[in-house]
Amino acid sequence: MTQLTRQWSAEKLLLVVSVVAIVAGVAVGTSVGYAVHYSAPTTRAFYLFNSSLPFDEHTWGIPHDTFAPDRITVNKGDKVVIYYRNIEDTTEPHTFSMDTPYTFDAVVHAGQNETFPVATSVKGASDVVVQVNQTATITFTANWAGVFRYYCAYHQPTMTGYLAVLG
Repeated sequence: MTQLTRQWSAEKLLLVVSVVAIVAGVAVGTSVGYAVHYSAPTTRAFYLFNSSLPFDEHTWGIPHDTFAPDRITVNKGDKVVIYYRNIEDTTEPHTFSMDTPYTFDAVVHAGQNETFPVATSVKGASDVVVQVNQTATITFTANWAGVFRYYCAYHQPTMTGYLAVLG
């Protein structure tokens, strides 16, 4: 009788271990499916504006200009299109500049949107100047993962944003 009880316990143990293994496998497989999510590269468009903080930049000794939005998030491999509009209320130019390894192509329109004539065009640039009431269409492919700074070369340190490339 003792030997039969041990055999029955071994069968129960094997059954329990099998059920636990199956449940664990399903749980891990499901979680990996959610964690490893692949999205095919796509075109992502963003509208970027300059804005001003409400303080006197001469009193504080730093510019009151900022970017809105100051964070852009894309996936590695995405084509990025940024429509940067200089909506400054004074005759103050701004730049859109990026740190290496990124360069971009830009078309600057002599007006508030892309229907205005082209004022300048650059390829493989790391910065472009955008005058008041001009719009720049900036394009590049997000080939490197990480966090990269974009900024206005004239208004540091406040006019800075970050491109986050996932993947």
